[in-house]
Amino acid sequence: MKKKRLRRRRFRIGEDEKEIIKIVGLGLLAVTSIVFPGLPVALQPIFKRRHKKGFQRILKNLEEKGVIFLGGEKIRLTKKGLNLQKEIELNEISIGEPDKWDKIWRLVSYDIPDEYKKERDWFRQTLERLGFEKVQESLWVYPHECKEEIAVIAQSLKISPHIIVMATDQLPNQEKWQKRFDIKF
Repeated sequence: MKKKRLRRRRFRIGEDEKEIIKIVGLGLLAVTSIVFPGLPVALQPIFKRRHKKGFQRILKNLEEKGVIFLGGEKIRLTKKGLNLQKEIELNEISIGEPDKWDKIWRLVSYDIPDEYKKERDWFRQTLERLGFEKVQESLWVYPHECKEEIAVIAQSLKISPHIIVMATDQLPNQEKWQKRFDIKF
């Protein structure tokens, strides 16, 4: 008898839902609901302007998707919601680029074990999204300071021991990298 493969259903999360997930994840919605009981009601017009279904409907949708738990006056993220919150936070990380290049290259290297394959894939995709360029397998380059951002990403993915950030003033084929990053000397 053939085993049926369970397919994970992906669902879309709108901007309003992301905001609520971040608020609930910080514990602000539950706390402010107790301290200021009318606050969720006060938030409703903000969400109604942007979302026809309103605040209560968004909460109900998130509960139906298994992202939050609504229990009386308590609202908390489920395990799925916590993972989604981490994903949202990682996608919001950005690296500010200074006006002038300091002539220092930042190299990010990693050797993440297979048991952290999902985290390794997330890390690699985040580097790509942030504009890093691949030098070799597991070695990426970026022309601006990024140590803190990489530390935050690695910490949130729990892969910090497997990441190294280095700085150098010379790279092989430096002109190629300058062109790729559109850097002028």
